Amino acid sequence: MDQERIGKWIALLRKEKKLTQEQLAERLGVSNRSVSRWENGRSMPDFSLLWDIAGELDVTVSELLNGKRMEKEANTEVLGSMNVLLAWSGREKQNKAKKLGGYFGTGLVCLLLALGQSQFGILSVLFSDGVDGLLTGIFAALGVILELAGFACNRQNALLTQKEIELLSKNAGGVKMRDAQEMLRFAQKYRAADKKNYRTAFAEVEKNLEEGESVVFSAAGEEYSKNEWQMMWHTVLAITGKRLLLSGERMKGILLPTYETESYLFSDISRIGRSGSRLVIQTSEGELKIQAGNQDVAEEIKKELRKAVGMD
Repeated sequence: MDQERIGKWIALLRKEKKLTQEQLAERLGVSNRSVSRWENGRSMPDFSLLWDIAGELDVTVSELLNGKRMEKEANTEVLGSMNVLLAWSGREKQNKAKKLGGYFGTGLVCLLLALGQSQFGILSVLFSDGVDGLLTGIFAALGVILELAGFACNRQNALLTQKEIELLSKNAGGVKMRDAQEMLRFAQKYRAADKKNYRTAFAEVEKNLEEGESVVFSAAGEEYSKNEWQMMWHTVLAITGKRLLLSGERMKGILLPTYETESYLFSDISRIGRSGSRLVIQTSEGELKIQAGNQDVAEEIKKELRKAVGMD
């Protein structure tokens, strides 16, 4: 991703609107320094700010990230994917806030306990001298570790944000994936999917893509059955412009499991629903059931597949 090119484009659009860096920063609710760093190519805006920046500069998000104006038809095609990723970004920030609160809060309690023991001996009433001294060290070490984990979590979220922007920029603002690693990264917006099984399954999807075909949505599930017969484990799902691809581990518990991919054209899909955390798809070959992990994930996958098939 060419941050410098995008930064120059932001600066040009700002000047066209006859705005100073200070004025743009005020409208976006950020500091002047942030706008300056964007325009100098030193950093990228937070993912959730892209829509606001594009609105202030009178361009679409895809135009903002690609450094040029696009035809209206092209912008319309990518709008759905953009909205999905923006919604994910908001949910990711909520999850991040919960994690950070847990890390920092628990770490602070541990540090306060260690400090209280060293200064006032608050643990002495419960433990002997040797034990309370050991606990002081444990609480202090645990507190430091949790605080560092909180900072690491914050750093990881920033890196994920950059990857989201890079994926959008690479594909003219829309999601078009052909690489297994990109599909895995996209699927991680739903759930932790960084397992060898999922990487291998997405690699199988990549092998089965036709020339010119790309994936617009991917997700990682668990068990997959067809007509109540167990078919795969560690199942991954990929949606292209014309079909649904399912790939996963064909046999559970084997030292060298095989990975296979099944394909279902949209024209063969007659119904898409959800039963709890399980996605239910009726095809010409029978009923498919995919365990998605939880109800929210299953609902999101259902919505995306229904939209792709043309049921919504």
